[in-house]
Amino acid sequence: MDFDQKTDLNHVQDNLLEEVSAENKITDSTILKIIMSNSQDTIYFKDINSKFIANSKAHAIQFGFEDTKKLMGMSDFDFFPEEFAQAALRDEIKIMETGIPILGKIEKWVSPEGKCVWFSASKYPIFSDTGEVIGTWGTSRDITSLKVTQEELARLNEKLEATNLKLQKLSDLDGLSELFNQRRFHEVLEENIELYRQKRELGFKNTFSVILMDIDGFKLINDKFGHPMGDRAIRFLSDIIRKNKRENDICFRCGGDEFAMILLDTDINVAKHVAERLCKTIEQSSFIFDDNEINLTISVGVEDYQQDESIAKLLIKVDKKLYMSKEQGKNQVN
Repeated sequence: MDFDQKTDLNHVQDNLLEEVSAENKITDSTILKIIMSNSQDTIYFKDINSKFIANSKAHAIQFGFEDTKKLMGMSDFDFFPEEFAQAALRDEIKIMETGIPILGKIEKWVSPEGKCVWFSASKYPIFSDTGEVIGTWGTSRDITSLKVTQEELARLNEKLEATNLKLQKLSDLDGLSELFNQRRFHEVLEENIELYRQKRELGFKNTFSVILMDIDGFKLINDKFGHPMGDRAIRFLSDIIRKNKRENDICFRCGGDEFAMILLDTDINVAKHVAERLCKTIEQSSFIFDDNEINLTISVGVEDYQQDESIAKLLIKVDKKLYMSKEQGKNQVN
């Protein structure tokens, strides 16, 4: 390091020492004046009657004044709506009674022009030299832009949740029948097996039942009339199932011409009655496609859940019942 560099460094150090020394000579009144004149947060002091005795520049500008002294002797009732001013007064009375500050309170004010303004306010007691509470002071920060951003974010989140819910619902639906799909069928089965297992452990005896059904002669319909007719048959049957199910019954298309229902809190006897009624309704219904009247029938298997039964075991049982209906002549329930 050469002589000139050393001289420059010493000069910088001397200036820093002078600045530190000057800072140490700043009086409390000077610090307060700097804060009250330059703070972007509003600052105010109030007497025991909640009248202003000192205000920051930002606080005066908020009410349309350049001179802070013009606010002296005024109160919140001179500027804010009655409800807002009363709420602020209650806070100040509580602070003066307890000596405990209120920190970070969110306040909402609607200006005479109809503009909604949000503040984050903190309020404190003023103590005399003898420890007596003689008023309050506080600060507030305009957080309107933050609240607007938060509200917009909340709206976007609501839209996103609605979209996700819609997508989830679509992912659970079979596109042709608009019933729940096979994946959802297995999910609901798994959920209810666990639920009813827990109920049994608590001493409840109720159970749920599963109905499996498929369209009799569906391959012949496709071969004779084409796949558009087969699709129409799927939709027709789905509508009948949907219209005739009970409020808590859950309906599924498990692929091809196979359908399923889960009947909550329903034993096999009641479930068979539901299935037989549905079977009869379908038999008595028909639809027209390209001048062809089509009559459908279904074969049905019914079983209910037994204690500690797995999904696989339950489905094997009900599938056997469906096969029996096919073997015994179709258009029936087992």
